[in-house]
Amino acid sequence: MTKHELKTQLIIDTAFKVWGENSFYNTSLSSLAEALGMTKPAIYRYFENKDALMKAMKDDFILKYKALLAKSNSSNNKTLDELIIDYTEIPVKFFAENYNYYRFFVLILLNMNQDIELLFDEMKGDNENFLSPALLQKYGFSEIESLSISGFILSVGGFLLNQHLFTKKTYTKKEINQMLKTIRYVCRYGLSGHSENYKQTNYIEVESISEIYKKDVLPFNKIFTAVAEVIANKGIWNTTVEAIAEHLDMSKSSLYFYFDNKEQMIQDVVGSERDRLNELILERIVKFESYEEQLYCIFYVMSSYFLLKPSIFTIMNWLRYQFLNKSIKPVDHKLEKFSEYINLLTNTSSFNPIGFPAELIAEGLSFILIHGLWECIEKNSSQEKLKLRIRKIHQLLLYGLKGNSK
Repeated sequence: MTKHELKTQLIIDTAFKVWGENSFYNTSLSSLAEALGMTKPAIYRYFENKDALMKAMKDDFILKYKALLAKSNSSNNKTLDELIIDYTEIPVKFFAENYNYYRFFVLILLNMNQDIELLFDEMKGDNENFLSPALLQKYGFSEIESLSISGFILSVGGFLLNQHLFTKKTYTKKEINQMLKTIRYVCRYGLSGHSENYKQTNYIEVESISEIYKKDVLPFNKIFTAVAEVIANKGIWNTTVEAIAEHLDMSKSSLYFYFDNKEQMIQDVVGSERDRLNELILERIVKFESYEEQLYCIFYVMSSYFLLKPSIFTIMNWLRYQFLNKSIKPVDHKLEKFSEYINLLTNTSSFNPIGFPAELIAEGLSFILIHGLWECIEKNSSQEKLKLRIRKIHQLLLYGLKGNSK
């Protein structure tokens, strides 16, 4: 490499480190120049502006990711277990060991106004995507099973990687090894572990009893709708009080009459919807005895509610990506019903034989469900396909790939 190329690479590497350690909250060229020990104008000799640097960072990240995939390009004659190991050993391990690349991928690339499918295609390049739905179909899975399995494994890995997303922490070697073991275990056996007791859930009956109707959904209001629409267009980080006020065609000061800041606005909107979801879950979950049916009841109530009110689903999806969707803490001595139920359920060895923390399970189940629903909506899936997807997520979470083949 020439001296100019070496300096260019140093600037890119330093940008990943400096900006990544602050979760890309502050991507000023001034902070980068200070870390490099050079002036801000000097950076312009290598990059025309910050957008050009961001583009170079994206190219650098994708180049390294493609090289990683190329090392395991061949999937011929591999068992399904070997493919799962490939998935954990390659992208998840790569992101865990190079955590600022993961922060860049989630907080910058996924937040840009772009087609996510095209982004994934660009990352894959000419390499075979070893966990693509098309490849899984070669192993005898149906289309809906392949989509569900691929999305399930992706979301399990993504959820665990997200744990340090907004901290200055990175993963230790011990934590990475434990993460890989956890992903493999959950993907193979689900939360029920090695148990051979695969109970069949009567999905049609549970869906019939758990159905949500328009009358059950909280009324719409113009501020809520504006918040959701701005978030859908800009993402939570780029959503400002000014943007919401402009969308409402009202002054910023008028909006502050209702809310102190953007964070309160989002929390109030999400809080009221969660309270309503809790009520609906509580009304329906008591009608079932087994935890398998109760868990599916929760899934179906949540998904039905989101479909009837896409605006709240848009917000919840952004919260999932940006990991602001923390499990609910005690409020007025009352836990959110979903977290309360999972907390009770995790104390039963039949559901949680290896003792995952209740809070982690509650967050993870919500994350994985929303990921699956969002994929269906992005692909304009039919209602029937969406139901099948929820059922498969439920089966995979309980019994993993081993149970799915039963």
